[in-house]
Amino acid sequence: MKRSATFGIAGLVLVASFALIAPTATAAGTTIHRDTATGAAYSGNVQGSLISATVKFESSAGNATCNRSSLTGSVNSDGSAANASNASFSDTSSTSGSCPNNQGGRTTITPTNLPWAGGNVTYAPQAGGRDGTITLNNVSAKVDSSNSLGLRISCNFVGSGANNSVTGSVHNPDNANRPVSSVAQAQASFAAVGLRLTSGSTSCPSTATLTGTYKLLGEKQAGSGAYDQTLHITG
Repeated sequence: MKRSATFGIAGLVLVASFALIAPTATAAGTTIHRDTATGAAYSGNVQGSLISATVKFESSAGNATCNRSSLTGSVNSDGSAANASNASFSDTSSTSGSCPNNQGGRTTITPTNLPWAGGNVTYAPQAGGRDGTITLNNVSAKVDSSNSLGLRISCNFVGSGANNSVTGSVHNPDNANRPVSSVAQAQASFAAVGLRLTSGSTSCPSTATLTGTYKLLGEKQAGSGAYDQTLHITG
């Protein structure tokens, strides 16, 4: 029998780089703006870069922490068609891209089946908390881990929500309760979002979670590849 687990992240990203709602729905009136709540509507590329100390992947088979992660994708100004076309997880302690785990070994997280398409960003404020939510559909990743004895497992996970989704909270740059207060940019935070096993070694855990927080920026000039545009969500 597979063991239950929690497999935490602060970016699978990646989230980091995007919802506590039905994954294909968007709230009426959701608008993503440039700069402030009254800025021009923004549609285009978005990058999420890790701003929490680590992204954590936790399970009964072991916990891994990565101190580098990013998510890159795009979204429409009404919050529809959110996707991640690229995602990465690594750690400065290794040139191979692997991250340390608490079993005395290393863990490599490889996003699969990109792009993760069909998600959304939705304005859904909570008093003293978030300004909105973000959903990424079709999330999947291969997780390869070793321990201090050299034993290895390889596990394939997908998001545990509808349409293999993961969901997180969105905070505006001026929200005093944003997760990383020292960063005055829009933020997406994923708090123990669920993953479920689809295939892998017999010792793979049946479930996992990920936890992490990402800074969200768009492009001032579309297609430039320079993520320098502050974003703000309203309803």
